[in-house]
Amino acid sequence: MTESLIRLEATAPFDFWSTLQAHGWVDLLPNEYHPESQSFSRVQQLASGKVVQLGISAEQGDGIIPLNVLVAHEGRLSVKDRSEIQNVVRHMLRLDEDFSEFYRLCKKNGKPWSQMKPGNGRLLRSPELFEDMVKVICTTNVQWGGTKRMVRELVEQFGEALPGTPNLKAFPLAQAIADVSFEDFQSRVRLGYRTPYIYQLACGFSQDSNCYAKFSDMQIPTEEVRKELLSVKGIGNYAAASVLMLLGRYDEIPVDSVFQQLMSKKYFDGGNFDLKEALAIYQDWGKWKYLAYWFDLLTFHQTAED
Repeated sequence: MTESLIRLEATAPFDFWSTLQAHGWVDLLPNEYHPESQSFSRVQQLASGKVVQLGISAEQGDGIIPLNVLVAHEGRLSVKDRSEIQNVVRHMLRLDEDFSEFYRLCKKNGKPWSQMKPGNGRLLRSPELFEDMVKVICTTNVQWGGTKRMVRELVEQFGEALPGTPNLKAFPLAQAIADVSFEDFQSRVRLGYRTPYIYQLACGFSQDSNCYAKFSDMQIPTEEVRKELLSVKGIGNYAAASVLMLLGRYDEIPVDSVFQQLMSKKYFDGGNFDLKEALAIYQDWGKWKYLAYWFDLLTFHQTAED
């Protein structure tokens, strides 16, 4: 294997560690978190078919924060390969998103948001929408350990291996799943009721990935994208809000048991509550409601642990 270094830059405010730790995506294969170096790696299958390993870390900096991507690969990396890797990392770390309006609202709305460190707000995502949608479906109605197991089985059974390292694999392409029969797919992974949903999603992406491309078009209103997401089998209100967040749309709040627990404990004295009244807590945040809720949740749990 050969190692090549690709360097990128993030513009402050940017907090690499916060981006990794703000939610659980860094712990789902093919991502691997390395706490000792505050970095993470993943095996990635490129459009050329080449399978590489990306080791991603950040340096300290004022104004411009250097990012290092150490690429382990066979043969040579083409110009297209290098460009794709740069785009993958930029997308995962949301380097092109502007959070300045969110930061202004954090100062305006006071604690706990005004205590948020500069550069927070980014939540790690996957290079491709297919991977993010599959992972979101694997978070529904299950404990986190179950989510990790299901994603691990998908990677192990259908992902392409890094050359010379058969135990390190990329997230499977939709085509790799669609190429087997439903019965074969069902026998190789334990996804429960999610099995037909993920299989159908893979078939849809493999047949026409462009039909999902509109989800990433920021010119299309969020409500329209939300309706389209809800038409996908396996995507309900919680999952739609989560996918919208991963698309860079923070208009919707993911109402699940975690949301209900926070509302009850923090805002309703441990009792029951009206959902509309709970959602109204974040109404003034406009298109940033998801992030306002999410960092309210993180701060609440951090305070409870302290």
